[in-house]
Amino acid sequence: MNKLVYLSFLFSVGCMFPAEYRNIFDPKSTGSLLLGAFLYTTPFSCSDNTNTKALGSVDQVILQCNRELANLDTSYLAEANQSVFSNISFTKLDRDRLFVKFDPLTDDGQYDLKLSGVVSNSGETLENDKLSIIIDTKIPTVSLVGYIPITDYTFFSPRYWDFVSSEPLENFGPPILSGPLASSVVLRSVQKVNETTYRVYFETNFSSNNPGSLTFQFLNSKDNASNIVSNSLTIQFIGLVPGPNLHFSRIEFEAFQNTNGDVIAIYGSSSTAEILRKGASDFILTNPNLPPIARGERGVMLDGKNLLITGGIQSANAYALTSSYLFDTDTATFTPTGNMNGPRHLHNIVKLQDGKILILGGIRDFAPVTPTYYTSLNTAEVYDPTTGTFTEVSNRMMTSRSFSCSVLLDDGRVFIIGGTDGIFAPKDTTEFFDPNTQTFSWGPTLPVPVGALKCMKLADGNVLIYGAQLSNLNNSTMLYDYSRNQIFTIANSKFRREWSVASELPDGGILFYGGAYRYTTSEPSRVIEKLDYAKSNNFFDMGMARYSVSKHSGIKFSDGTLLFLGGETGGVANLGTDYYGLSN
Repeated sequence: MNKLVYLSFLFSVGCMFPAEYRNIFDPKSTGSLLLGAFLYTTPFSCSDNTNTKALGSVDQVILQCNRELANLDTSYLAEANQSVFSNISFTKLDRDRLFVKFDPLTDDGQYDLKLSGVVSNSGETLENDKLSIIIDTKIPTVSLVGYIPITDYTFFSPRYWDFVSSEPLENFGPPILSGPLASSVVLRSVQKVNETTYRVYFETNFSSNNPGSLTFQFLNSKDNASNIVSNSLTIQFIGLVPGPNLHFSRIEFEAFQNTNGDVIAIYGSSSTAEILRKGASDFILTNPNLPPIARGERGVMLDGKNLLITGGIQSANAYALTSSYLFDTDTATFTPTGNMNGPRHLHNIVKLQDGKILILGGIRDFAPVTPTYYTSLNTAEVYDPTTGTFTEVSNRMMTSRSFSCSVLLDDGRVFIIGGTDGIFAPKDTTEFFDPNTQTFSWGPTLPVPVGALKCMKLADGNVLIYGAQLSNLNNSTMLYDYSRNQIFTIANSKFRREWSVASELPDGGILFYGGAYRYTTSEPSRVIEKLDYAKSNNFFDMGMARYSVSKHSGIKFSDGTLLFLGGETGGVANLGTDYYGLSN
């Protein structure tokens, strides 16, 4: 009897407070809380038997409660959840189950079902009046981007990799490393860049340039639905690996790559052409009887298949050639096309945005006597691939130039850099050619006069100026800032690199391979360097090449791997090639 009196007292106290949820029992009232505490030892709760997680779409939930449910205001519950769930309805099943149905949830994420109007038959409120429904249609995967493609095999130095996940991750832990090179890599820290990008800092201590592999597993990484990252990544460190030998030694030449990924080595003190087909292990000699050209020819890929070769000089003749040829890299056939308007060698050749070819400056003739002299040109002409004809540009260049370098800018103009009109007289001037107006105009001044230089347009539109042979033994690596129209010395390489090959790396750095201390010597640099472009702008040693080389050529494959071909070692032309880089 005393117990019934006590219960009646608690109930009457609870009724003194207004009900908030239009139920017979006020779930937030003092009375209901005291009543629940008196009758039960465990809190009132309802749970989803599927643990509120689903792979795929969800359109209903059945809640199992640990008490008998009171009569529910289903309209109120539906109204409270309308902002998140469409066409939601609540139905009481049996005495202790609640059926909730809604339009299917298809987008990944967490959806909170509000249950603040659900009370037990004893008037208890739920211990947790929100139920999280997690929709997860995908298992997370991780890819590697922004990686360092050329590893430092010689020095212990810090590096980082950027990993990108296919969806936001709740947790990203350091990957587990395995593979032949795992013992040479030490992971240091993980930085969260954004919801899907993570930067892993590491250090390397490789003892050789030998190839190897490294495998990443992500067992410490989970998405918001607690799914472990499902994939692993294996990267092959190619390092420095000998490639197939050329059939003929080649120096002072440019190798080409067609749209098939084939590598074409042509001329370079040998009137021959050979091709390394994609996936092949050897070069194929295509036509050993090309028109004889000793040196100074210039070529460009017209359409990803046909290669245009222009000018050059024959060793027995002081005058340059006017002839030009088309080399079909698919069929390996070589046919004449129209002649240039005047003889040229050591000229510039640039493919314009409309597919036509601009030919600039160069040398008309030279006298191989002491003192040697030659005539530099200030003329230009345009080759039209559709007609096979050359048309001279009526306007002249701002100055005569040979041993210069030219690149096509993003706006369609051609940027012409340095050069010389006397063997020991490098220029500090630049100029632009506008194809729309067919006119030349002065460009910014170079910090250092350079001749016989190299230049390369970078991915950001700026132009790297490097490898000058007639630069008074200066180590300057310069940059043309396209947006500011300025040229400045970006850094000084540790070694002089006349006739080196620079290649842009997937991480944004620039690799410098080979190059001589001085054009007339056989003292090239064997040390490979990397310019940490747009970051520290410092040069770093990247290990040693197999041998010293200069006057060579290079190709960059789509996976970031580099191939260096031919060149001169110890004053002797060589047949060798080397792969260097990292492919995924």
